Amino acid sequence: MNLAEAIVPLRHKPFRLQFAARTISMAGTTLTPVALAFGVLRTGGSATALALVLGANSVTLLVFLLVGGVWADRLPRHRVMLASDLTRFATQTTLGLLLITGRNALWAMMLLQAVSGMAQAFHNPSTIGLTAATAPPDLTQQANALIATTGDLTGVAGPLIAGGLTVTIGAGWAIVIDGVSFLCSALLMSRLRLDSPRRRPPDFLAQLREGWREVRGRDWLWTSICWFAVFNLTYAVLMILGPSILVRKPSGTLIWAAIAAAMSVGTLCGNTLAMQLTPRHLLRWPRVAEFAGVTPILVAMAVGASVPALLACAFVMGVVMAYPDVLWTTALQQEVPEKLLSRVSAFDLLGSFTLRPAGYTIAAALIGIGTEKTLIGLAVVFCLLNLASLAVPGTRNLTRAAS
Repeated sequence: MNLAEAIVPLRHKPFRLQFAARTISMAGTTLTPVALAFGVLRTGGSATALALVLGANSVTLLVFLLVGGVWADRLPRHRVMLASDLTRFATQTTLGLLLITGRNALWAMMLLQAVSGMAQAFHNPSTIGLTAATAPPDLTQQANALIATTGDLTGVAGPLIAGGLTVTIGAGWAIVIDGVSFLCSALLMSRLRLDSPRRRPPDFLAQLREGWREVRGRDWLWTSICWFAVFNLTYAVLMILGPSILVRKPSGTLIWAAIAAAMSVGTLCGNTLAMQLTPRHLLRWPRVAEFAGVTPILVAMAVGASVPALLACAFVMGVVMAYPDVLWTTALQQEVPEKLLSRVSAFDLLGSFTLRPAGYTIAAALIGIGTEKTLIGLAVVFCLLNLASLAVPGTRNLTRAAS
């Protein structure tokens, strides 16, 4: 498949509006990881404080995910996403202003990130179902890849820009820009018109149970969710230990920004690959790629590898995060009934991210203990659990439906 065929979904106006909204919001979001990490650390915060700020976001995201999934199946999904964008406009802009004015009390940053996580809990389950409604059924993988690419195209430059802003005028301005991007996204989503009647079944818990039965009944689904939980725990540890290790170096901020940019280049390549390669087995080869893609960066950080080596490892990690994720989304859209997509997506996200707060806590504890042996041990466990996931017959054998 060539590039012209890969961007065919953009010919459809509903998807085009969704794509534009996502592009703008992700352009701002790519500034935040670097800006927030060094904004907290360079204004007197510790690794523990950073872990608490990030953890506050993750906890409320997890707590409200199932609620968000049910409501995304009840209400027009683009309206749910619009409300979420407006909420995050308020939280991110306020957080940026707190950093700019130096009034960044830990409790205030945690509160704002907690509200942002709650808004994200309603937004994320809506995305998969909305893409299934805005793009034609035979173009869902290409549409998923295009949506994923929205963050990549700006993500390459975003971390570097955030690093530059952090060391010049301050991290707060980068986070304010992130907030404004959510406002622009909301304005675009308000123009989206879809025939999506409201679904208001009388029993909230019955809807929740229906979604859970769908997850439990598919071995490839629930075992993959368990695997994603391990993946995200590993990622969380890296997101705390990485800047905490590098902040002591004179150019640590720019090195971490370069690592984030290299990862974005990798995700761009992974999503570009997903636009053009449509393998018969949706989960088999992506799981094999994950086996080889994450371990190197853990080992490289543990042994204090050179900057070029760290950048190369970050690039590979980006590829194996992006390409498998597009195929996973395509598998959900293919196998799960449309009316259950947001609820199943909520269970997917809840399970996948449930260990992320634990990862932040573990990483913060490791700061005073030493990290080399722990990171290498984590890499070994990661590989073993990846192989266990690949051993599930449903994961190895799930195939693409004939078009």
